[in-house]
Amino acid sequence: MKTYSLRFEVQDVSDVARVEELFYNHFDGLVAESFGRLLLTVYMDGHENGPMAAKCAATELEKLLGVTVARLDRDLVDAAEIARRCDRSRESVRQLIEGTRRKGTPFPTPAGAPNGKRIWEWSVVNEWLRENVPESAEPEFGLSRDEMTLVDGWLLRWRSLPWEQHVGMEFREITATLRNESVQTRSPRINQAWVKSWNVTSRVIREPAAAAAPECGE
Repeated sequence: MKTYSLRFEVQDVSDVARVEELFYNHFDGLVAESFGRLLLTVYMDGHENGPMAAKCAATELEKLLGVTVARLDRDLVDAAEIARRCDRSRESVRQLIEGTRRKGTPFPTPAGAPNGKRIWEWSVVNEWLRENVPESAEPEFGLSRDEMTLVDGWLLRWRSLPWEQHVGMEFREITATLRNESVQTRSPRINQAWVKSWNVTSRVIREPAAAAAPECGE
């Protein structure tokens, strides 16, 4: 079973201490502040893929903590930070980046290069390490660049659209994918009563002595 490490930037926090207490009562993860931003890292398992895990985590954070989940944090790292996280020398990491140490799959392209200093999303780097230098990779999985963009779009849509319109759009996207895969459905039409009953947040939250990630209902 995959465990996903998901770091969200949250907003509308009036009492950080209270949010921190609630977070550790319900989630397995970490609360951190960075340059005026409140970041919540959640470890989620039991999901088919990363975007599903992220959507579940975001929904539960808002419901249980009373915060607004703004976006996924990209957790940007430079070469020095990569070396620190994977416990390798800076020269070793430089050789991995330049492709002089290991032949095969090229190192991921940078997410940017402010003032010529290359930076990457840690989840993208860690997945490359998992495939190419597994002894240096962290065990938790992250999201790809496309998956992070998908989840951020979902969060924006969730905040901007009426609930039924949001759910209806998700249903149409799902059925469109099924049709593209030649999976037959009984009816392509959306039944309004069915839409109202779909995606209801009747989720069961575990309350062990040690906090654990919540389980989203289907």
